[in-house]
Amino acid sequence: MNELSKKVFFLVFFCFIGIHLVHSQVTPALPNTAEVITCFPDTTGYEVITVGPVGRDYSDLQSAINAALPGTVMVLDAGVTFKGGFTLPDKGNSDKWIILMSSRMDLLSGEETRINPGSTTNDVDFPTQKEAMPKIVTTNLSGIPCIVTQARAHHYRLIGLEITADTNVINSYGLINLGSSSSTQNSLDDVPHHFVIDRCYIHGHDNGVIMKYGIRLDCANGAIIDSYVSGFHSIGFDAQAISGINGPGPFKILNNFLEASGENILFGGGAPAIPGLIPSDIEIRYNHFSKPWSWRVDHPDYAGKHWTIKNLFELKTGKRVLLDGNILENCWADLPIGQSGYAILLTVRTEGSASPQADVSDITITNNIIRHVGAGISLPGSDDGIGNRSARIKIANNLFYDVDGPSYGDQNIFGPNDGTFLKIGKPQDVWVDHNTILQTGPITWAYDITDGFFFTNNIVHSFVSPGGYQGIYGPGESQGNNTFDHYFPDVTDENQHFHKNVLIGGNPAFYTNFNVTSENYFPIDVDAVGFVDFEDGLMDYHGFALSPKSQFAMDATDGSDIGVDINQLDSAFQWVRGCLPIISSDHSGIDTEGKINLYPNPVYDWINISTSGALPSRYFIIDQLGRIVQSGMLDSNQMQVNVSALQPGSYVFSTYRNKSWVSEVVILLRK
Repeated sequence: MNELSKKVFFLVFFCFIGIHLVHSQVTPALPNTAEVITCFPDTTGYEVITVGPVGRDYSDLQSAINAALPGTVMVLDAGVTFKGGFTLPDKGNSDKWIILMSSRMDLLSGEETRINPGSTTNDVDFPTQKEAMPKIVTTNLSGIPCIVTQARAHHYRLIGLEITADTNVINSYGLINLGSSSSTQNSLDDVPHHFVIDRCYIHGHDNGVIMKYGIRLDCANGAIIDSYVSGFHSIGFDAQAISGINGPGPFKILNNFLEASGENILFGGGAPAIPGLIPSDIEIRYNHFSKPWSWRVDHPDYAGKHWTIKNLFELKTGKRVLLDGNILENCWADLPIGQSGYAILLTVRTEGSASPQADVSDITITNNIIRHVGAGISLPGSDDGIGNRSARIKIANNLFYDVDGPSYGDQNIFGPNDGTFLKIGKPQDVWVDHNTILQTGPITWAYDITDGFFFTNNIVHSFVSPGGYQGIYGPGESQGNNTFDHYFPDVTDENQHFHKNVLIGGNPAFYTNFNVTSENYFPIDVDAVGFVDFEDGLMDYHGFALSPKSQFAMDATDGSDIGVDINQLDSAFQWVRGCLPIISSDHSGIDTEGKINLYPNPVYDWINISTSGALPSRYFIIDQLGRIVQSGMLDSNQMQVNVSALQPGSYVFSTYRNKSWVSEVVILLRK
């Protein structure tokens, strides 16, 4: 080899190595949602106005909203119904909030706890959480929403409200519109922003034909937290609990119950009016996605209306999306109008070229339970080759079980949807790592070439499906070696992109290309895997953890167990936002070790006080002007303070010790 040939050889060699190393390190970008603040704000100095039919500042809700200035807490009488459609106006440039809340927040779940409408309160007047909420009801038969926003409206927080449509409204086209998907919102300058829906009960009803959606996120900086969104269903149409088309993000969807017949959450589904817009920076954590069996036609619990069923989570467009720590359950095939029973669809749709920028990339799906579904994930990668190609998809530490084609699928055993874990087209850079997948169909149904495919540290069924498909499969090829060669050509034995997997019931004869540097296992059945209690797994998913005695325990590439890490999964379900006590800006010192809990809040006559750390000696109650209006001694970490002498309003309750303050805002009401 001459000198020039050597230089060319080494140049090509090192370029190849460099490309390989860079490629192997490309991972999804996580969403940037830090600016979406979900914790209750410091309302020091806020005005408190009351809204109700008798003896309140306002009897008409829209008049109260119109009059409210930034920095207002609007207290709506619990149990009262406010009928109509209401508009949240633009109030100028202030970053103070306008807060609409129930007068009986003390009967509802505390901050960072999901409400349950039917949960009892032990209060005679308001025996359930639902009854402790003011109710906003649209009665318009044309289907106008309960709540809409003006262009550029911002900084509204709704807390402890029931929002629904009257049972005479047969066609409801959405209950809460945060922003607009119409051509009137065709610029980012017009997008409403900073909204929090907190501990609200938002629901449709069964009398209608169309209950289109609960909340539309066509805004920026929006959060839906600790709420119960249910009863959204339609006959022959899509319906969603939460959807978004024309909002840029960021969004947080945290700790909600979400129920809808079409897609429980959907981003996309129409061309945005804002040119080039892609909803981005979306954090979806600790939610419960579900469809009730009473909606399934052939189920014993079927209630008699055939709502159109599609899937649980779908992105037709969206970038930097995190789906973490959720339960997604109950999805079945509903052809020909509905879909085939997939839990998750990541499918780019350019909307007939009206949205050429549509993209589904930088998607992280981690620490979720997906169960009782006809198939797992559909990942086409592009819109039939048009527009952007999906890239950087990570599917890690999830538990998929009861992914059952015969029970929930489309009954076409020779098609791609019969209990398949991953139907995959032409995405780029897809990681499937540390999952436990218990499905009845093939592991993959590949139908185009994927570059950068990783399948590592997974426990997965690899039995022969009723249609005769098995393992890593793509049409026209036998499973294993030939499917990899055709559909995943850059996966090799040497690069270990198919490595440390347990293929239960699999046939090692089809995977001989991956048994020198790579190492995979083919136990004959589930008994040979060493689960803690496989038979009990359907009742308690902890049974799907590996026993310490399993031969696959501590055998993953990172030294942990192969398959899902159940402890990590549990930690994701226990995740909390960590809302701290509010420290008033009136004080210069902060006690970083102490904590104060005040309940109920809002309060009527007595404040219950619970403190941690060293016992504070004094407390102070400070009004909106910064004046101390009441003070006293604290002689216990658990005690009560009578505040019946104070006027209704917003106060700061502070304790002082070691030259530092720990404070929290408290709202005082009168019955």
